[in-house]
Amino acid sequence: MAEPAAHKDETIDTHSEHPHHHHQSHHAHFLIPQDQDDLSAHDSKILFEALSENSVNVRLGFLQYKHVYEVHFSIEHELGKEINFNALDSLNAKIDSAKPSENGQGHDIVLVFSAVKEKLMQESITLTSKENPSKILTLVFHARVLGKGKGTPSLKKGIHCIRVEWDEESDASDWQGF
Repeated sequence: MAEPAAHKDETIDTHSEHPHHHHQSHHAHFLIPQDQDDLSAHDSKILFEALSENSVNVRLGFLQYKHVYEVHFSIEHELGKEINFNALDSLNAKIDSAKPSENGQGHDIVLVFSAVKEKLMQESITLTSKENPSKILTLVFHARVLGKGKGTPSLKKGIHCIRVEWDEESDASDWQGF
């Protein structure tokens, strides 16, 4: 097949004649400064945010519906070595253990958190000083819970799934019905 005639200084663009040419390669290039091209935007740590002198937000990140998680974290406070907490404060967030931290400035806590509803979940637990019951610290846990089939979240450091609690009516049941 003969090439179309052209002058020496002219360039022929054969792709403009064929807008649906399938042999072109498409590449996306993103110029991001090196210091921003890491996972800092998707912080992998549990985040703590003081609300007041006696209250702290604890952001657990994304969790999955009907999953139960064990959450390990350390929190600094001025309640002393011995603390109390009410097991009935929250149905879905229960402190499994609270040990004085090695530096003596707070506690290492193991929490069991049940993601029982989709979207935003908020649960609170109040820690009280044994030596001085007027000293309290309320931990307000926040989680974004992904529904079934909405993906698997990347868990923050210190959070581990310990079980899944599907009920009999879920699609996970092997009962086929009538």
